[in-house]
Amino acid sequence: MIKVNSFIKIFILILFTSYILAKSKKKVVVIGHTGAGKSTLCNFLCQEYKFQAEASSDSVTQIFQTEQIELLDYTLYVTDTPGFTDPKKQNNWQILSDITDYIKKEQVDFVVLVINYSIRASNEEYILKWLSYTLPLNKSNSLILVNHYWDIQNFCSYGEENDNQQLCQTSQMKQSEKNNQIFMNFVKNTFTNSTIEKINYNNELDLTGKEFKILIKKLKEKYFPLAQLDHRNVCNLQNKIEIELQKNQDFCMNKFKLPQEEKYQRKMAKLEQEITELKAGQRTLQNLVDSINHDITKIVNNPGEEITTGILWWARQYKFHSTGQINEINRLQDDKSNTRIQILSQQMIEQKIKEKLEKLEEESESLVQKIPYLKEFKICLQQANKNIQEMIEVKNYFEALNSLNKQKQSLQ
Repeated sequence: MIKVNSFIKIFILILFTSYILAKSKKKVVVIGHTGAGKSTLCNFLCQEYKFQAEASSDSVTQIFQTEQIELLDYTLYVTDTPGFTDPKKQNNWQILSDITDYIKKEQVDFVVLVINYSIRASNEEYILKWLSYTLPLNKSNSLILVNHYWDIQNFCSYGEENDNQQLCQTSQMKQSEKNNQIFMNFVKNTFTNSTIEKINYNNELDLTGKEFKILIKKLKEKYFPLAQLDHRNVCNLQNKIEIELQKNQDFCMNKFKLPQEEKYQRKMAKLEQEITELKAGQRTLQNLVDSINHDITKIVNNPGEEITTGILWWARQYKFHSTGQINEINRLQDDKSNTRIQILSQQMIEQKIKEKLEKLEEESESLVQKIPYLKEFKICLQQANKNIQEMIEVKNYFEALNSLNKQKQSLQ
C-alpha cells in the first residue's frame, strides 16, 4: 500500500512538472522613475509582498529582481527594475541602456511603464521620449500606468483658515491640475501606440486596492496572454536616428527620382520598340535578299539557249543565257541592291535611336546626381527630418549627460 501511494505521488509530481513545463511563458518588465510605484505594482501582480516598495525619491530597488508566478494558462515572470531618475546615481543614464539590454537579452514580452503625477524629474521628458524612440511599444506589448496621486496635505487645512489661505490653496490646486493635464497630454503624444491606464489614490486604501485589483485582472487576463514585443527592434537611439535619416533621404530622393525615371523609361521603351520594329523589318529585307540570290543562282545554273558548232566528229554543244534571262538577272540584281540600301538605311536609323537611348540614360543618371542639390529636395528633406529633430535633441542630451558624468567621476 505504501509503495502504491509513493508511485501515485511520483506520478502526480511528474504530471505536475510536465504541466508546468508545457505552459507558455510570459515575461513582463516594470520600469519607471524612482518612487513611481513599480514595486507596488509588482507586489500586486504577485499577490504577495516580494518586492520592497517605498514611496520616496530614493530608489529601493538597486538591481533587476524577477519573481515567477504560476497562473492557470501560463507562467508569468515579473521583473522590477531600478528607478531611472535616482538623484543618488551619478551614472543614472546607464540604467536606461541596461533596461533595453535586458529586454533584448531576456526577450521580454510586455513592458509596463509606471509614471507618478506627484514625482517629477528635471530630465523626465527626455527619458520618456528616449524610451518611446528606443522601444517598439504598442497596445499589444505595453501599458503606461499613471499613478494619479494627490498630496492632500498641500491642498487641505486642518485648522482655522482665513480667506487668503483658502484662495492660495484653490490657486495651487488649479495650477497643479493644469500641470498634470499638460503632462498627461505629453504622455499621450509620446506614447501614441500604447494603452494608458490611471490609478487614482484615495485616502481609503481599500478603494485604491480595488482599482489595483481590477487593473491586475485586466493585465493577467487580457494583456499578458497575447503579449508579444519584438525585442529584435529594440535599438539604441544613435542607430535609430541614422536609420530614420536614411529613410527620409530615400523618401525625398524617390519623390523626385521616380517620376523622372518613369518619364525617361517611357521614352526609352518607345525607342526600344522602334528598334525592335526596325530589326524585324531588316530581317524581312534580308530574307528578300536571300530569296533574290536564290533566284539569280537558279537562273545562272540553268541557261535557256543551246548551240552546236563544228563538224560531226568534233561537234561541241554550248549553253548560254537568253536575253530574257539576262534581263531577269539584271532586274533581280537591281532589286537586291535597292533592298540592301533599305537595310543600310534602317541600320543607320537604328544607330541614331541607340545614340538617343544612350543620351537618355546619361540624362537619367545625371538627374539622379543633381537631385540632392535641388532646392525642392532640400525643402523636402528638411520637412521630413522635422519628425526626428526631437530624437536628435534627446540623443544630444544623453550624450552631454554622459560626458558630464564622466567629468564628475574623474574629479572624484
